[in-house]
Amino acid sequence: MKTVYYVLLLVIVAIGCKKDDKDSGPGPGNGNYNYGSGTIYIKQGTEGITRFEMSTGVLSGLISNWQGSGWDISWDGLMGVKQINKSTFDTRYIIFKTSDASTIREIAYEPNDNNGGLPSISPDGTRLALWPTYRDGLVILDMQGRVLKNIGGYGSTHEFKSYDPICWEPGGTILFKKDGGLWRTTTDFSRATKVRDIPFSDWRGYVSASPDGQKIVLSAGEHIWLMNADGSDFHRVTESIFSEVAPCFSPDSKYIAMKANPRAPGDGDLGGNVYHLCIIPADGKVYNTYPGEDNRVIHPMVKGDIRDSRGLGKTIVGDFVWRK
Repeated sequence: MKTVYYVLLLVIVAIGCKKDDKDSGPGPGNGNYNYGSGTIYIKQGTEGITRFEMSTGVLSGLISNWQGSGWDISWDGLMGVKQINKSTFDTRYIIFKTSDASTIREIAYEPNDNNGGLPSISPDGTRLALWPTYRDGLVILDMQGRVLKNIGGYGSTHEFKSYDPICWEPGGTILFKKDGGLWRTTTDFSRATKVRDIPFSDWRGYVSASPDGQKIVLSAGEHIWLMNADGSDFHRVTESIFSEVAPCFSPDSKYIAMKANPRAPGDGDLGGNVYHLCIIPADGKVYNTYPGEDNRVIHPMVKGDIRDSRGLGKTIVGDFVWRK
């Protein structure tokens, strides 16, 4: 009798473990707020930087609000940077730990423009790229604040415009917009070559490179587009009656997060039209991001919150990045 009991117990445990394995990854309806690995960091309006733990759905504060808009989190998730414009021609970049928000160092930078560019941490965590300004162009700093490169533009007809978006790639190159196309620098930033033309008037140069170096994603024409790193196989991967913007790869390159479904807020949401966090697999298939239209799409929500009746996920007011 004991033998039969233990056999039944093992079967029940095995079934339970199998179910846990099935529901442990990202996906709708897993019921445990597990939306994948890593952390999504959000500069949420005037709330400073918050962090949304993808494996638990827990939202917590990291950095209180400050006077400045520039910020980033390192690809390994261990440190961040925030920009403070102390006064004209005096910009500070505060490097901090993401574990407790304590300051690692303060970099003082004297721009030729009124303020320095928005900071972006290199994949290996050794450099800061400052988004171009009118007088400084694209600036590369080391983490002690020394200027390594100051690039006004590429080619006789190209000059960077103020706050032209840039994006690091895992190999240490930088993607940027030039003449309506997507371009890539060399690792020493001495030259640049075209990746491909982007045939959309509303594309402003915002792109995201996958951490594995295989893909590039961008928002244009109201939706999200995916391509190989060499610019081939450029195609749309989202559809909906609304729009999707600001795509960002997951740390394992398997998913794409974005701001989607700008709608009038429900009870308890912030005022005005707001975007909502939405996640799709980065497998090149097309996904309808509006809730209820495609059960492959993930609409994360904060643990303890009551889901919006429309099925919309976490509101996003501002910028976000997805890191380890």
